[in-house]
Amino acid sequence: MESEEELRLLHLSWDDVLSLTEEVARQIQKRGYVPDIIVAVSRGGFDPARILCDLLGVRRLASLQIEYYKDINESSHTPKIVFPINADVSDKSILVVDDVSDTGTSLKLARDHVLERGASEVLVATLHVKPWTTFRPDFSASEVKSWIVYPWEILESVNSIAKKLKLEGLSPSNVRTELLRLGFSQRQLDRMNL
Repeated sequence: MESEEELRLLHLSWDDVLSLTEEVARQIQKRGYVPDIIVAVSRGGFDPARILCDLLGVRRLASLQIEYYKDINESSHTPKIVFPINADVSDKSILVVDDVSDTGTSLKLARDHVLERGASEVLVATLHVKPWTTFRPDFSASEVKSWIVYPWEILESVNSIAKKLKLEGLSPSNVRTELLRLGFSQRQLDRMNL
C-alpha cells in the first residue's frame, strides 16, 4: 500500500454509482449488445450488475467469485476462482460485470472462465478502469488512478486503513484525524466508533 500521505481515495455515493452504471448501459445499448445473462464478479460487481439488469431489461443474473485483493492496494500474486459461475452459459451471450479493472488479471480470468463454460460471446463491463490495467473492458464509464471507495465497502475500507494507521503507531485520535483527511465523513467514523 502507498503510504497514507500518498494514498488518494475517490469516495463514491450511490448516486455516483447509478450515474456511472447508466453511462455503461448507454454504451452497451449504443453498440446494440443484448446479453442473455449478466454475470457479476463477486463481490464488487454485484451492485453494478444488478443495476445493469434493470437498465438493460435482462432478467438473468449469475455470479462467480474471484479472490485477488487481500487489502487496499495489496493483491495476491495471482487471482483465483473460489466460486465458479453458478449458471449454464452454454451458447449464451454473456456480459461480465465488475466494479473496476485495476490490474486486469481477475477480469481476464473471469472472461476466460465464462468462455470455457461454453458461452458463445463474452463482453466485459466495469464502472472504472485504471490507466495501468492489462485488460481493457469492452465498456467502462471512467478512468481513474485513485483507490475507489464504493458505497458498499465503506466499513471495509475504514477498518483496513485504520488498522494500518494503528500499526504505524498513530493514536486513536490521530487515526480519526487521518481518516477524515482521507475523505471519510464524521458520520461514517461515528458509526464505526472511531
